[in-house]
Amino acid sequence: MQNLSSCEFNKYFVISSVSKACPHAVRRRFFDLGFTHGQKVKKVRSSLLGKVILVEIRGYLLSIRTSLAKFLEVEE
Repeated sequence: MQNLSSCEFNKYFVISSVSKACPHAVRRRFFDLGFTHGQKVKKVRSSLLGKVILVEIRGYLLSIRTSLAKFLEVEE
């Protein structure tokens, strides 16, 4: 199992869980945005400095910080 920030680009992964170390407000926001158990997610792009990544989930594109993406645990 790995986190979303360390995954390869343009490959689909399945969200296995949100880390227990994630703050409650961020965890709640992830669930509101659709980052739930069993959802397919694809890491599309990264910013120039690598602080923000663009992900595709549930048919839309969303940008999140890599510091927050490390809380999302995924598997192939």
